[in-house]
Amino acid sequence: MTYAVTTERSIAMVLLAIVVVGWAIYVFVNIRRSKSEVGSEIELAANRGSLPDDEALEGNRLERVQAFGVLMLLIIALSLPIYWLREGGRRSGAEHGFSERAAAAGERLAEELECVVCHGADMGGTNYAPVILDIGNQFSDQDTYVVKTTWRAPALDTVFVRFDTEAETLDEVDEVRQILNYGRGVMPAWGLPGGGPLTSQEIDNLIAWLWRERLSDEEARDRALAAKEIARVAYPEKTEGQVLFELHCARCHTPRWPARGPAQLPNNGGDVEVIPGPAGSGRYGPALNAVSLERLFPDIEDQVAFIANGAADNVAYGEFSRLGNYGMPGFGRILSEDEIRAIAEYERSLDPAEQSTVQFAELHTTEDNK
Repeated sequence: MTYAVTTERSIAMVLLAIVVVGWAIYVFVNIRRSKSEVGSEIELAANRGSLPDDEALEGNRLERVQAFGVLMLLIIALSLPIYWLREGGRRSGAEHGFSERAAAAGERLAEELECVVCHGADMGGTNYAPVILDIGNQFSDQDTYVVKTTWRAPALDTVFVRFDTEAETLDEVDEVRQILNYGRGVMPAWGLPGGGPLTSQEIDNLIAWLWRERLSDEEARDRALAAKEIARVAYPEKTEGQVLFELHCARCHTPRWPARGPAQLPNNGGDVEVIPGPAGSGRYGPALNAVSLERLFPDIEDQVAFIANGAADNVAYGEFSRLGNYGMPGFGRILSEDEIRAIAEYERSLDPAEQSTVQFAELHTTEDNK
């Protein structure tokens, strides 16, 4: 490093010397070529010639110059308002063009990173993300197991109806940028601040792509309603609150919920079934039950508002003034108030004793064994 600095300094000094010497030679040559006689410039100046007299200068010539000046003023007076009227559209078009180019770059980057492998080609979260998951002592009351399974990744085209719900422009996006930079759950960090490979510009391009592809609130609500109706038909024994909880909340608040289903033990150890833990017992998010929620939100209406709006970064919420972060999304733009209240009532019905005392045998009791 010291050698490089010394070399750069030497090169700079040589260039400076060349410039100084060249300037000195230029001055010397010009002095030698100049005439030393006093007044010689009057006789020899090439630009000196006969000029019009005062009558000519203050007559037609002056009027022509003045008319030209008035013409220029008229042109400026007319063109400036026209330019001003067009400036808004020009700037808007420039911003739109920039956003489109950024979104296109983000789309190419997403293809290179194979985001669709986990989140689906249609960005609807339909594909499954392959993960190596430590599922704890699910298959034994003593041993810890690691399995190769799939993870139900969330939709990307609805991310802006759950996070950054108040953002109206790309400049106001913060929560999605945090998730991309630092990761979330099993999704790794992609940004340099979180140890990932992408620069801030590349993260911005991905955000521009997500922003361009986002669904409207109405489209997101229609999708959520369709999913609820399908689940209600498939599981008629479940309440509306339980169905909505499993569709929107269980991935963070129920252990192993996104990884439920067939899995493989390492080294061809055989096929197993990943079974979700007790509902609401906590994973990425905290445990939710009658006791914890009664303490945190004595009034259920406060809980309903919290689910609707999500947790703002570094903003206190609940009875104990916990500080929020970008982890808890808001669901007020895709679920109705009645649906959110149904979720809150279901969560407040969960028994903390059942969440903490589920045994190995209970996790693996099948319908055939009951």
